[in-house]
Amino acid sequence: MFNRQHERVELNTDAVLRFAGQAKLVCKTLDVSLGGMKVASQEMKEMYPFIGSDCLVEFAVEILVGVVNKQFVVQLKARVVNGDPRGVGLKFEGVDEETLSLIEKLVVSRLHEEDLSTLRNKGGISIRAPYANILKTHLEEYILESVKEVFIAFLGIDVIPGPYVERPDFNDYAPPDTEVTGIILFNGALEGGVHLASPLHFAVKAAGAMLGEAGLELANEQEDEVWDALGEITNQIAGGIQTRMSSSLEDISLTAPNIVIGSNFRVNYSKNLSSVRKFFRTPFGPFFVECFFS
Repeated sequence: MFNRQHERVELNTDAVLRFAGQAKLVCKTLDVSLGGMKVASQEMKEMYPFIGSDCLVEFAVEILVGVVNKQFVVQLKARVVNGDPRGVGLKFEGVDEETLSLIEKLVVSRLHEEDLSTLRNKGGISIRAPYANILKTHLEEYILESVKEVFIAFLGIDVIPGPYVERPDFNDYAPPDTEVTGIILFNGALEGGVHLASPLHFAVKAAGAMLGEAGLELANEQEDEVWDALGEITNQIAGGIQTRMSSSLEDISLTAPNIVIGSNFRVNYSKNLSSVRKFFRTPFGPFFVECFFS
């Protein structure tokens, strides 16, 4: 049986365990050591079936950056190795001793800005601002409101909302695999962007509605009009999402729109990006809007 022989440091914060298949357990941390940590839930029985399973464990901490304490979320790979009525034990996976010593400093509030830079570059661990999880709780509403606003105001039609899908934590991020994708990137307080992804027939019909030209086609003399109009639709939707995020994230700037045909993306996407997609149905065909961010 796994036994943490190192010194344990008490840690009282919320934690989330994410398992393959998107199962998620919300719990409390009890302590942490160089070998792992112990967590507990109000319903301990729900945790026992996961003994022997791999997970990602996330917990929030405060770190001194300059002269200000800022909150970050630490994410580690771990395995649930044992359990008792008090809690379950997690064994950290693939994390070296130097990194784990930084974690000890972190949970006793001794980690500073220079340690934070070291921790970001270590293998087996990620650390980020907590707005990612907070943002996910609002993004479905932000996307839905922005899309409806743009389609009614600029295209004269309503949309029928469909599923809302988050990228599973155990899957690498990949950009949309669709016939046409409009792209707007975010810079500043949020690094990421928005995709408007659709089949080609939707792009042409939506562009025609935007321009008031119902018979618009992809003839050579009209192709630029189609892509310009679709880029403006993407721009308006991204701007609506940006406006709604600005209450909690200031100083987000947008790039000019780009249109990608097929998989000819020129953006280098990180495999660790968070991603949420909201699907829609319209008289012009289906499409989805994706917000992705690091």
